Amino acid sequence: MSARLPGLRSLRLALGAVCERSGAPGAELYVKVGNTHRIEIDPWMTPVTANPHDLQAQVSVLDERGWALRAGGANRALFLADSGPLPEPNGWRRLNRHSLRPGTLRLPSPSPDTTPGTAPSPAADAPEHPPDDEETAGLTFLHDLLRGLGERMPEARLVRGRLDSGASAAVLASTTGVTARSARRLATVELDFAASRDGRHGHCRLYRAASNIHLLSAGAIASEITERLTVATAPPPPFLPAGEVVVSPALGCNLLALLAPVLRGRDGWPRLRKLGDGHPLGPPQLQIVDDGALDGGWMSSAFDDEGVPTRAVALVRDGEPGEPLLSWEDDGWSGFAAAGCRRRSGWRALPELCHSHLYIAGGSEPAESIRSGIVHGCYLLDRAHDGRCHATFERSPTGGAGLLEEGHFEVDAIGLVIRRGTVLGEAPKVRLTGSVRQLLQGIRAIGDDLRFLPAPGAVGAPTLLLTGLQVEAVG
Repeated sequence: MSARLPGLRSLRLALGAVCERSGAPGAELYVKVGNTHRIEIDPWMTPVTANPHDLQAQVSVLDERGWALRAGGANRALFLADSGPLPEPNGWRRLNRHSLRPGTLRLPSPSPDTTPGTAPSPAADAPEHPPDDEETAGLTFLHDLLRGLGERMPEARLVRGRLDSGASAAVLASTTGVTARSARRLATVELDFAASRDGRHGHCRLYRAASNIHLLSAGAIASEITERLTVATAPPPPFLPAGEVVVSPALGCNLLALLAPVLRGRDGWPRLRKLGDGHPLGPPQLQIVDDGALDGGWMSSAFDDEGVPTRAVALVRDGEPGEPLLSWEDDGWSGFAAAGCRRRSGWRALPELCHSHLYIAGGSEPAESIRSGIVHGCYLLDRAHDGRCHATFERSPTGGAGLLEEGHFEVDAIGLVIRRGTVLGEAPKVRLTGSVRQLLQGIRAIGDDLRFLPAPGAVGAPTLLLTGLQVEAVG
């Protein structure tokens, strides 16, 4: 990254100037710098050739440099954010005693387990690739993917393609003594393909991420797209069998993301307990975890975006409610400890309670044995690109946060009809429905192929065998 972060001394001087001019008893400064190499493919100009230099694409570099300020106290507060470098201590002339507005601001205090100013993220020392390397690696990846897809399915047509690869770093300091540094690398690819076979049209949309562009496999993604387009352009099956449903990691991630409202915050744990209604939430092997410092995770950081140390939180442990995901403000609630779980969607945004790496821990059963063990059921590959994917929850009679123990979900998916290991036909679009309780308690097997997909944060799941849910054809 070409831009550099200010030192902690500069931040402390700026904080002193802010408090002096505004009269705020406390303040926090967050500064972020980064850049992203973006490659966008023009679908009407892209020949699939043996030479990656022939790939017709628009390449751009997006620079990010900005800061955010929170200041105030028990009765009055402000929030400011702007692009560019942090103002010098004498550059806060726009602030005065009238800058604060009605509101409150509380800031975390340093953790007794950490020493202020000595806590880089695990990714802070990650090697930085030169810009030319980023561009070359991105173009080669896209070329290999398109060539691989062309060999597998010549009728596939690219509708949209975008690859982002970049790095960012941030530094935070507050008047309470909290300081933290973090750094992160992230590569994401968004692809939208269409195909027509025998008069039937189908689409496939994929969104994948990794901490490094070299960890994205062009061949594996081309195979995924081929498989999904083949299913999407197939005739619907004459019938759908009731009973077993096996969902891939991709669809399992979508299902877990729907459960996020009952897995975070001080209300999450009571809601989660109500889901069981006196019974286990799921099988003994069910573990649902959120881990802000997950080893190898692309969101991994020693601290959250308020400088609070992150840790693994077992939301569901051995099929039973574990502990809620609490921010520092709720530390000690019902005897539970807080974790660093406040994230900013961007440097212009306020920190919000959010998962980082939310996942169902992988089991010991091979995923292939789960799929081949289907007696008569469906193997669902992914959600349908234009279908439903949502959960609805009953509202409380008093208009409160909602009685989430009877939440219901609907997810449109594509998949295969299987009988004793043999594919009987494709299911271009089916609707999987049920209650949240049925979803968790209906888990019968958990595969060993845990995989993460991008969402708000990262969501991970292995192959799952589910029972007790409804599957019906759509369209």
